[in-house]
Amino acid sequence: MPLVIFSLAVTIAMLAVSVDVMRTAYCTSLLQNAAQSAGLHAIYGAFSDDGELKPGQSADNIAQALSQPNGTSGAPWFQAPAGPSDDGTIVQTPVIFSSSDLSVSTINPDNAGDLLLSLKARRDGSDALKLKFLPLIYGFGSLFGQSTQPGIDRASPYRVAEVCLQPATRIGGARSDNNGPVQSSFASPRICASFPIALSNNQWQTAAQPSQNTLLYNIKIAGTKHSNQAAGGEINGCFVNITRTGGSEFYGDAAGSQAVSQLFDNLAAFSGDSPFALSASVEKDSRISAFDADAQAFTSRAQQITTRLNKLINMAPARFYILPVLESDPIINGKNRVIGFARMRLAKATFDPDDSSIKLQMEIGQARPMANASVGTQVAAIPQLGAAFIQAAQSGTVFSPRVFSQNGLSALPRGIVMAPALSPRAINGGEI
Repeated sequence: MPLVIFSLAVTIAMLAVSVDVMRTAYCTSLLQNAAQSAGLHAIYGAFSDDGELKPGQSADNIAQALSQPNGTSGAPWFQAPAGPSDDGTIVQTPVIFSSSDLSVSTINPDNAGDLLLSLKARRDGSDALKLKFLPLIYGFGSLFGQSTQPGIDRASPYRVAEVCLQPATRIGGARSDNNGPVQSSFASPRICASFPIALSNNQWQTAAQPSQNTLLYNIKIAGTKHSNQAAGGEINGCFVNITRTGGSEFYGDAAGSQAVSQLFDNLAAFSGDSPFALSASVEKDSRISAFDADAQAFTSRAQQITTRLNKLINMAPARFYILPVLESDPIINGKNRVIGFARMRLAKATFDPDDSSIKLQMEIGQARPMANASVGTQVAAIPQLGAAFIQAAQSGTVFSPRVFSQNGLSALPRGIVMAPALSPRAINGGEI
């Protein structure tokens, strides 16, 4: 009899581990995925496509965005084990987020858009897991005078995801409309792409510091006949070709009339005048070509390009765009490495007939998440076809990932395109 009792105890213990414990562990992994995915989605509910805060309280707008994963406009996004029901017909139910599961706070009092979101996914109440074999182990213990813990027949696991904003490392390519196998979650995929003007980090590194108060900057367009010495209030920049070629080079070059036509059509795509030459995806470490603003092919169409820019200003004077930031001052006859993305508003575009040059004035915005922006640190698809790894940002640059310290999350620079990301600190759940 002692041997039989011992064998039964071991058998039930193995079943408890195999069934109850592993089912609970499986449930917690689904809850973790649900909390993380829903949190990354919901934080966008506080912002417009170009990063402006929506009217109303951010927490209310984020809670409204959670209604989509909850299934108010279709099937719920996530399910996880539950029960099972008394008759055994229901073994999993949707993961639903209530207002008590959501917490939203503002990290930076000077930037109302610097949000920190905490979201809990749970199994409790009618969705709690019913355990079958763990109670039997305690039943054996009661034979020897040990007390049975209350609630041992149920498990109520939960997981918490924390979402903050990090500098974006990838901007998706534009599409002409919302149709396709993957539906866009933002209204205008045509405009939520990289703008074909790039800035030099030599000046941007200073302009993005939180201590700076200059808003309007003159963008000094690069050309072979111009000095690259930027004065105060100036940022060296250039027009770039980020139209995908479909050939061995991911992007088109920036020399000749065909390349200038691609740039012209690319600008037209942002105003809806052309469905062609849409911006391709751009990510950190992409190599892009800069136009020579003094080349004849460019100067011959500089006035038309200025007209296109002014049309964008007239259409949406308050709109902010995503501009690639180059590692250094633009290289005309070579590839330029992208190290991050700036959030700027196009304020003024002027054509100078004396030298056929384009003069630009842009306003730096607050660092905000923008539609079509994401954060990645692993395998990159651009600039080469083979797998490449996104290089880590140089320590101390404005595009470095934010980290937690005793003073909280590191300061947010100005004018950086951000994207939702999981918090760099570990957040624990409960019950396995």
